[in-house]
Amino acid sequence: MSIEEQIRELKDKLARAAHERDEYRKLYELASIELERLRRHIYGQKAEHVDPAQTQLAFDAIVQLLAGAGAQPDAGATKPPEAGDGAAPNGPSGASGGGDKGRQVRPHGRQKLPEHLPVERIELLPPEARDERATALVRIGEEVSETLEWRPASFVRLQIVRPKFAVKGEPEQGVTIADIPDSPIPRCLAGPGLLAHVLVSKYADHLPLHRQEKIFERWGLHLSRSTLCGWVAACADKLAPLVGAMANDALNAHCIAIDATGVLVQAKDKCRRGHFWVLVADRDHVLFRYTPHHNQDGPKAFLRGYKGYVQADASNVYEKLFRTEQVTEVGCWAHARRKFFEAMTSDPQRATAAIGFIHKLYAIDKATKELPPSRRTEQRRMAAEPVLAAFRVWLETEDLLVLPRSPIAGAIGYALNQWTALTRFLEDGRLRLDNNRSELELRREAVGRKNWLFVGSKDGADWNATIVSLIASCALHGIEPWAYLRDVLILLRTWPPERVIELAPKSWKQTLEHADARQRLAASPWPRAPAAAPS
Repeated sequence: MSIEEQIRELKDKLARAAHERDEYRKLYELASIELERLRRHIYGQKAEHVDPAQTQLAFDAIVQLLAGAGAQPDAGATKPPEAGDGAAPNGPSGASGGGDKGRQVRPHGRQKLPEHLPVERIELLPPEARDERATALVRIGEEVSETLEWRPASFVRLQIVRPKFAVKGEPEQGVTIADIPDSPIPRCLAGPGLLAHVLVSKYADHLPLHRQEKIFERWGLHLSRSTLCGWVAACADKLAPLVGAMANDALNAHCIAIDATGVLVQAKDKCRRGHFWVLVADRDHVLFRYTPHHNQDGPKAFLRGYKGYVQADASNVYEKLFRTEQVTEVGCWAHARRKFFEAMTSDPQRATAAIGFIHKLYAIDKATKELPPSRRTEQRRMAAEPVLAAFRVWLETEDLLVLPRSPIAGAIGYALNQWTALTRFLEDGRLRLDNNRSELELRREAVGRKNWLFVGSKDGADWNATIVSLIASCALHGIEPWAYLRDVLILLRTWPPERVIELAPKSWKQTLEHADARQRLAASPWPRAPAAAPS
C-alpha cells in the first residue's frame, strides 16, 4: 500500500472517528438532559414559576423581530408586562411571573363571625353579683365577645306519624289514613339529607366509605360500608337521567373543553387501568365520564352529534374527533408553555424567550377579558397577531439550530405542529387560550384518588362520574351541593321526566323560583334544614 493510500485510509478513519465522537457527544448531552429532567421531577418544584426579569430578553427579541418584519405594533405589544401581568387569571400554572400587583389583599386580624350562625348566650356574673352584695348593684350595661364553637353533627330519628281516622257511628266506612310518603330510595332507612351527606362527603370531601363508617360510629351509630355503598349506588341510579339530560344539553355549547386522567379499577388478580374524562361545556355544565380504555372511541362517543369548538391537548385520542367537519380544534397554550418550561434546565435562554412570547399572549388576553365578545375578538386579534407572527419566525429560525430530540426541540416542534390549533383563539373572543379549566376540574378525581386509591368496579366508576358531574356543576354555578342533592333527591320522585333538565345546576336557581318546585318541596314530609353558603 502506497503512502498516499495509507494517508487516505487514515483520513477516512479519522473522519469516521470524528463522526462517532459527535454522535456520542449528542447521546451524552441527551442523557444529561434526561438526568436533569428526572432530578427536577423528583426533587424540584412542581410549579412552573419563571422569574419575570428573565422574560425581558424575550420581549427585546419581539421588538427586534417585529421591526425586522416591518410591522408597527402598538406600544402595548412591545412593552413587557409588569410583574404579575404575565398571565390572565385563567392562564397556565405559574405563568404570572411571581408579582403581587393586582392581587386582592385579604384583611388581617380577628374576622367577624357570619350573622346566619345560631347564637348561644352564656352570661358570666362577677362574684359580687352572686352573693349578698348583689342587692347593692345596678346593671348598667354589658360587654359581649364572641367565640366560634363546634357542635358535632347529629342523627335524628324522624318519626312520620300517620293518624288513623274512622267516621263516628259508621264503622262500615273503614279507616282513613294518609299514604306512606315515597322515600328517595324505596325501603331505605336514610332520608334525603343523610343520603346527600354521604354523597358530598365521598365525592366532594373525598372521604371513602370506610372512613365515613368510622365517623358515624364516633357519633353513636353503626352504618356498615356495604349499607353506605348500597345508598350511593341507588342515588347514582336515580341521578343518572339528570346527568344524561345535562350531557344532551351540553351538545349545544359553543366550545367544549375535554381532558382525561387515569384511575385504577379493582379486579380479581390485579387492578386494571381505566380513565375518567371531563367535559366542560361553556359556563353551563361540567360532565365526567368513565371508559375502560384511553382511546379515540371515548371522545367520539361523548361528542356524537356535536358541532362546534373542542379544546384539548394534542393527544392522538382526539384525532378521529378532529377529522370530522363538525368539530373545530382549539389548542392549549398552557401545554405549549409547559414543554418550554421543561426545557429550562437544558436550554434556559431559548426556553425563557419562548415563555416570554407566551406570557405576552396571556397579558393581551387579560387586558381584553372584560370586553364584549365581538369587541374582544377584534381587539385581541389586533394585539396578538404581531406577537404570534414574531413568535412563528423565532420558532422556525431556532428549529434549525437546536439539538434534535432535545427538550427544546420537542417544545418547538409541538408549537409548530399545533400552530393552527394554538392560534384558533383569534377567531372568536369567547375562546380561551388554554385548557386549564378542564385540568382544574380533573383535580377533583386526582385528589379523590389519593384517598380512595381505586374504584371497586366499573359500576363504581360510573357512580363516581354521575355524582361528581353534579357536584362540579354546582361549584360552577355557586350552588351548595348538599342542599342541592337533598332537594333534587326529593323532587325526582314526582318530577316530570321530560323536564328533568330543569333540575340541573345550570337552571337550579331559576327552578327554585317557580311555584311548582316550591310546592313540591313544601308537600314533602322531609324537613328542609338550612344549608351553609357555598364556598
